[in-house]
Amino acid sequence: MSNDLVAFIEARLAEDESLASTISGGGYTVQVWHVKPDQPGGWREIRAFDRAYVTDPVPAYEGGELVAVVPGARNQHLHIANHDPARVLREVAAKRQRLERHRPGYVSGRAEYGQHHEVYRRDDGKTIEVLVQDEEPRPPNWCRTCAEPAPCRELRNDASVWSAHPDYPEWAI
Repeated sequence: MSNDLVAFIEARLAEDESLASTISGGGYTVQVWHVKPDQPGGWREIRAFDRAYVTDPVPAYEGGELVAVVPGARNQHLHIANHDPARVLREVAAKRQRLERHRPGYVSGRAEYGQHHEVYRRDDGKTIEVLVQDEEPRPPNWCRTCAEPAPCRELRNDASVWSAHPDYPEWAI
């Protein structure tokens, strides 16, 4: 079951990445979206700028490629611009790193010794993460980070974003 959830999450991340890459300059250039100031009649323009040529924030709202024109009164423009392809690709990369940390280990079918992460707060307020060797063997198919049966709560939480997807496993709730 846990590997099914991992495969489900990997597939959804691949879909998000593919869509964001397709929207971004034909799949080659990451774009950032900015809202042009109010237009006549309360409409807002969302324009895409090539990340390689434009720095945040965009000083001039001229140029760029028109993405959408939406009514400004309900603030849809803020939501759309905040979910630009560049942000989606950063989010996919972050979720993949998290998935790798919580990927179930010990799928050999027998108990094994492993390692887990422990986080400590230093006197100066900073935190450090230490990889610790387990003293006791773990049963098969445990989360390598949470030290609990896989799929761990973290993976279940991450997968819940796609709970309306037809492939979402019912047991993952």
